Amino acid sequence: MRLDEDATIYLLSNFTHQVINPLNGVIGTIDNMLDGTVPPDKLSTRLSGVRGQLQCTVSLIRNLAFFAQYTADYAKIKQEKMDKICIIPQLVIEAPTFYQEQARQKNIAIELRERWNQFAVRGNPDLLRQVLMNIFDNGVKYGLPDTVIEIRDWIQKTTGDMIITVSGPSVGFKKDEDIFALGVRGEAAKHVLSSGTGIGLHVCRLIIENVFGGEIRGEHASKSGMTTFEIRLPGGFLNDPSTQ
Repeated sequence: MRLDEDATIYLLSNFTHQVINPLNGVIGTIDNMLDGTVPPDKLSTRLSGVRGQLQCTVSLIRNLAFFAQYTADYAKIKQEKMDKICIIPQLVIEAPTFYQEQARQKNIAIELRERWNQFAVRGNPDLLRQVLMNIFDNGVKYGLPDTVIEIRDWIQKTTGDMIITVSGPSVGFKKDEDIFALGVRGEAAKHVLSSGTGIGLHVCRLIIENVFGGEIRGEHASKSGMTTFEIRLPGGFLNDPSTQ
C-alpha cells in the first residue's frame, strides 16, 4: 500500500494539526496553574482535562506509528508477535481507561456484559487493544450524553469465530459513508468535531482484516440512534490458563 504525494501531505498536515492542538491546550493549562490563574479547588478538574488531552495525543501518535510501519513493512507485522493469547475481557476493560475523563464529562458509561466469560483469540494483544481504544475513542467523542456504550463478546457456534460488538447511541453516519476508509469522516461527526484525522477507524480495518484475518463493520440505525461496531475474529476459544 502506497499513498500518493498529495494524500501523504494531506494526512501529515491534518495529523500534525490534531497533535498540536491538544498539546497547546496542555501547555496553556499548565501555565495557568503555575501563575495561579486556576484556583486550588479547580486544580483536580484541570489536571483531569490535561490527562485526557495527553491521552488523545498518545492515541493519535500510536495510530500514525502503526500506519507508517504497516505501509513500510506489512509482512513483518503480519508475522510478528501474532501467537500470543488475547483475552477479550481483559483488553476490553483496559482500553476504556484512556477515555474515562471524557466519558465522565458526558456521563457516558462503558459496560462489558458477561465479563466472566474468558473468551480469547491468538494474535497480538497490543494491536487488538489499539482497535478497541479507537472504537471507544469514537464512541465517547460522538456518543450522546447520558448513555451507555455496551460491549458483548461470544463465540459463534457455527463458525468458531470470536464476535465482539460495541453499541451505543451516537450522532451516527450514513449508509453510503465508508467510515473505515483513510481520511473519511461522517458528515454528522464533522458537526460535533470540526476536525479529525480520519485515520483511527482505518487503522482498525487494517489490523482486524489484514493482520488478524477477520472482519470489522459498522452500522447506524437512524430510527433508534444506535451505532454498532462488530468485530469478527477467527479461532475464538474459551481461555483456560491451566491448559496453557
